[in-house]
Amino acid sequence: MTPVAAAALAIAIARPGVAPGPELAAEGVVYYDRGHYWIEIAFRDGSGRDTIPPDLAPGRFEITKIGDDSGFRPTRIEVMRGRGSSPSVILSTSRIEGRACYRVIFTPLHGGAVAVDSICDPFAPGAEEGEGRSKAFFRSYVASAFRRDGEGGGLNQLSYSYDFSSERAAARLSVAPRVRVGGWTAEASVKRDETSYALASSGRTAASRASLSASLSRSTWASDLRCSIAASYGVDRTALERASGDSTVRSRSASVEGRARFDNLLDPANRFPASVLAGVEAAFGYSWHGVEGEGPHGGRRGSRLAPYAALRATWTFLYGFRLSYSLLSFWPVSAGETFAAFHSARMRLLLGDVLAKPAERSHHPDVELVWDTGRRPPLLEREERISIGFTFDLYPW
Repeated sequence: MTPVAAAALAIAIARPGVAPGPELAAEGVVYYDRGHYWIEIAFRDGSGRDTIPPDLAPGRFEITKIGDDSGFRPTRIEVMRGRGSSPSVILSTSRIEGRACYRVIFTPLHGGAVAVDSICDPFAPGAEEGEGRSKAFFRSYVASAFRRDGEGGGLNQLSYSYDFSSERAAARLSVAPRVRVGGWTAEASVKRDETSYALASSGRTAASRASLSASLSRSTWASDLRCSIAASYGVDRTALERASGDSTVRSRSASVEGRARFDNLLDPANRFPASVLAGVEAAFGYSWHGVEGEGPHGGRRGSRLAPYAALRATWTFLYGFRLSYSLLSFWPVSAGETFAAFHSARMRLLLGDVLAKPAERSHHPDVELVWDTGRRPPLLEREERISIGFTFDLYPW
């Protein structure tokens, strides 16, 4: 090896996040754009020149999330040869989650394996030098419980909007911290929102709803599918505003469900950040609801059993628009009901690239248009909501 080549290789080895092989060196970074994560790897040969190894098959890459011993393969590999920029290799799979660090091992056709360590999302938590005990505790156990890490959309939101269905301003709050222990995920959810019930005789009845629930779930990968099972229990209080006098309906609920996510199957379509279809999942379960109080049509007291199915999907397009849709279908086996369905659609204008915000924070508001319609437990009355307003994602760091 010439002195120049030896010096170039020494410089490559000295770079953080670079691990050498006999002929190759590499470095990587995690990127995120509009709900889509990927890892970008840059390779250099023994002379320090940019290169793309031959035979970039998914089987030659192994990705490991630091802190989790189970490895996985990318579902899509793409070589980027941009003008005026160095070539790189993009590894895509829905298993890449935010706020985490990864290790990538590439085994070339000839020569030893090349490892790239500590490829981290910039939002990944980490101890800072000189950090006090209280701040370290907050970052590790409080803030991390609210973070979203790629498992569907987040629930930590605050919104203020004008509800056209009830012709008044309305506020919604949803906070759902989660803790993971031994492969299980425990989550507590606090929600408060407003809706209106459509009545044939007296028009619409406005209602405010507050709920508190807890769930326990476990997820695993089955080939390219993310499968999970969950059990939950919750209490709900709905306050109805009626001309004859306000009333309150209280309910309890319990459910068991299985869920499967199909994001990895859509990686070939999610080729560019300008159009990302993510959060695609289907769920099937069984729920029980107990109700008592004065409902929209008079006194209510009793319980219902209902198998149900749910479909959810989110499409982010043109970098600044996010369209999400969910369908909940129930088949009550009591109270004389045969079928009920609830549709929810949201169009969100993402203002993160329009409004200035502090570095590494996402406290900007987005404009959101909401449309809800249909029937759902516990009341199984027809709900209607059309509103527009500002929505804030909540990240308590």
